[in-house]
Amino acid sequence: MLPTLLERAKERRPVEIRSPMPEARWPFGRVVLLFGTYLLTRLWNRVTRRSSIDEEAHRLREVFEELGGLWIKIGQLVSLRTDVFSEATCRELSKLQHAAIGFPLAEVERTLRMEYGAELDSIFQYFSEEPIAAASISQVHLALLRDPNVVVAVKVRRPNAEHSFLRDLRHIKQLIGFIDLLGIGRHLHLRDALWELEQMVREELDFRFEAANTRRMRKSLKRHNIYVPRVFHKVSNRLVLVTEFVDGVLMSDFIRVGQSDPGRIEHWCRTNNFSPKKAGRRLFRSAVRQILEDNLFHADIHPGNIILLRDSRFALIDFGTIGFCERDLLSNYKASLQAVAQKDFGKAAEIMLRLAIEPPSLGDVKNLRRDLVRTYREWENRTHLNGIGYHERSLGSAGTDAGRIMTRYKVTLSWAFMRINRTWSTMDAALSYLIPDANYIELFADYFEDSRRRHLAPRRVLSRAASSIGQVMGRVEEYNSALDHLVRRQQLYSNIIGSASERILRAITTFLRFVRFLVGFAFLASAVSFLVIHHEHLLPAPEESVIAHFAHQFDDVAYEWWWIILAVLFVANLAFKAMERRLENRG
Repeated sequence: MLPTLLERAKERRPVEIRSPMPEARWPFGRVVLLFGTYLLTRLWNRVTRRSSIDEEAHRLREVFEELGGLWIKIGQLVSLRTDVFSEATCRELSKLQHAAIGFPLAEVERTLRMEYGAELDSIFQYFSEEPIAAASISQVHLALLRDPNVVVAVKVRRPNAEHSFLRDLRHIKQLIGFIDLLGIGRHLHLRDALWELEQMVREELDFRFEAANTRRMRKSLKRHNIYVPRVFHKVSNRLVLVTEFVDGVLMSDFIRVGQSDPGRIEHWCRTNNFSPKKAGRRLFRSAVRQILEDNLFHADIHPGNIILLRDSRFALIDFGTIGFCERDLLSNYKASLQAVAQKDFGKAAEIMLRLAIEPPSLGDVKNLRRDLVRTYREWENRTHLNGIGYHERSLGSAGTDAGRIMTRYKVTLSWAFMRINRTWSTMDAALSYLIPDANYIELFADYFEDSRRRHLAPRRVLSRAASSIGQVMGRVEEYNSALDHLVRRQQLYSNIIGSASERILRAITTFLRFVRFLVGFAFLASAVSFLVIHHEHLLPAPEESVIAHFAHQFDDVAYEWWWIILAVLFVANLAFKAMERRLENRG
């Protein structure tokens, strides 16, 4: 299956090598300073109308890029929540990429000797000095094993990667804790997002997870006719992963060469009997099958993880992040895709409401459903137009439009969708080049027809019985989901009783939340002023800065009074929070 080369080694840009940078003295202070500066600048520009939404989104991307490390991943994940954040923000953050900066060979050799307890010569016949790829957590070297005599890709974790990522994770927890204390953005369920992020980070830092994921995906994707390189477990561990090297053409290189030299791509495709459209449809069909049938899917199918082979075949690599869904979520998601394939947009909208973390208020259900149906119809109409780009007709476009509608009604989807959304979002970069005129409704219809044939083919004699049983089971599953939805709706109906008092309670709760926000802000400002005046070594601030100027307005306040003020503000914040919770429980 190995194809001919697309470009020579000397044409490829080498990975830049840099020694690890020393850690900042005040890492959390740097995070607060960068985001605080961005928020204040954004507020000022909005008041003075000096910048556009696109410019603000670009500045936010620069903040994530400057922080680097785990913050790049966070920005990428935020870009998937088109139902929560603006289209401009999501579009800009989707451009975030880890800088392909490698680390010195001496660090690689030190890690390998520590893990193997032996010199490299005893494990490898050959080990390349220059890395062939680099990312935020690791870099990859080409090597030749001694036993067995196989060319392999050796992935080595960066020095201090675990320390820096877990440190950033602690900072994020602190930020979310502070946001939660102020009662901001509760409908976003940020703690659920934090849990998903923490699981992904811990999986990616420990290569034993990736080794196990690769073994499982190699078994399941074999049925899809997709190649997955094997893992050499004897020489793989927590910090090192050794896999078979697949000498094909990276999809990222295919796209890059195609943009600069289309003639070379056409010649390569003819030589290797490769049809981009056929490969794109295979990739799409496999992704849907991984999610809906296997419930085990590659959650990061970007062009750098797709290797093109002969005869429109391909291999997938890098299984540091895989996904699976709970049964109810998967059942509803499958039903929604089937409704889209059948152009039953009313049903698709109803199922979308089932997938929300919390149902919309009773008065909004009818209007929200109507707006979602209109959105789906507009998207379906766009798929038939000539001359529009891939992203306007893609599934992501429909998700963005639907997400904007749900945000308007303050309805949020589960963060468990993050990995599914990541799969579609990262795969779009490849599909937009392989099948730029894709019609997703047709693609989904083809998949479900193919799935039906595959499930019935082994038992043709019992095909009718199997089909009937499948339909009955499908109906039962739909009724179960519908009953669950009715129960949730019934809870909404019960809330109508005493609606007048509920509105009063809601108004009081909103007012208390605002007061608590002011108290929290006052506590933060007082704490900073106290540190600037009495403990300059802990929080140095230049004399000409706004912070220092504000703090020194209170130089006359005695040291003991500062503690009393801080204690009163802290207790007041807790008291307002307790009152708010009591009112919410009564509501």
